[in-house]
Amino acid sequence: MFNIDEILKIKYPYQLYTANMDIAKKEHIDFLKIFHPDLHKNSKKYADVTSKINELYSEAIKLIENGEWIEDKMIRVNSSDGQKYSMKYNVDYSFELGKYYIGNKSILYLIDKTHLDFIDNALNKIKNLKYENDNMKSEFEKYFPKILRKFDTLNKKIGILIEKTEDVYSLKDILNYYKGKVHPRHVVWILSSIYNIACYLYYNNLSHNGITIDNYYISPSYHRGLLLGGWWYATAIDEKMIGVSPDIYNIMSPDMKSSKKGTYILDLESIRLIGRTLLGDKNGISLTKDSDIPKALVDWVRGVPMNNPMEEYNIWDNVIKQSYGERKFIEMDINKDKLYVP
Repeated sequence: MFNIDEILKIKYPYQLYTANMDIAKKEHIDFLKIFHPDLHKNSKKYADVTSKINELYSEAIKLIENGEWIEDKMIRVNSSDGQKYSMKYNVDYSFELGKYYIGNKSILYLIDKTHLDFIDNALNKIKNLKYENDNMKSEFEKYFPKILRKFDTLNKKIGILIEKTEDVYSLKDILNYYKGKVHPRHVVWILSSIYNIACYLYYNNLSHNGITIDNYYISPSYHRGLLLGGWWYATAIDEKMIGVSPDIYNIMSPDMKSSKKGTYILDLESIRLIGRTLLGDKNGISLTKDSDIPKALVDWVRGVPMNNPMEEYNIWDNVIKQSYGERKFIEMDINKDKLYVP
């Protein structure tokens, strides 16, 4: 049985209640029989704990009714067609369209149905990616989302389940692991992988509009990058945008905000923002004083794109040479056990 201090420290409904309506109701009544202030001369501490008990109960009932339950890094979701889905996850994040959960082998997005147009846009853009030949397809399709499942939930959300291999991690989690600053040598190969994808998007005449640390993933083992999120906002170059994330909006020029048209320049600006962010300062101001970062790299991430992605990638290659000479594999000693410490 819980004591007062233990209950007041509880954050999640599952820590106090069972994911069953009838059992949760009985548990709630039993707690009130023990802690209700009427039974303790209206003591304030018992009033506080009763308030907490009621709050957690309300949250539990809402989750049960909506068919969505989270317990010990496990999310369980009931779909509107009666199917039940469960997924063990390492970390979860909120974003402008909903929430997403990162597991070892998959990513689950739960997005409110009011954003259906963004979901349809993402699925359409991913489905219609084109490749010049089988070799190109074999090389690039592994960098983009593979949709495992799409379903409607009981609480008017849409679930999108995306495949992910165990060696692949979110840049956001990587940055958190390195406490806000990634070694410049790692930043170089990460940016190289993004430029490679930017060139492919340009070949497809696409402005992605969502290349951020939240949406980009890397495999440290293979020095490979994957653009698994943010496809909600992708649009053809020179066509009207349907939206962008707050981080992307903040780096848009006045002309971009005025025209609201897709442009590869925005993706190139986004890549430099990722570079600055990984190096420890998304504004780039303090980077000039960091002696650990080569000047050529600092100048690049603080600079402004002037070319299309193909030309930009060629110039970037010279920046790497000026910074570190010829390319070579630098091991990033990281794995899921280090990244996701219980």
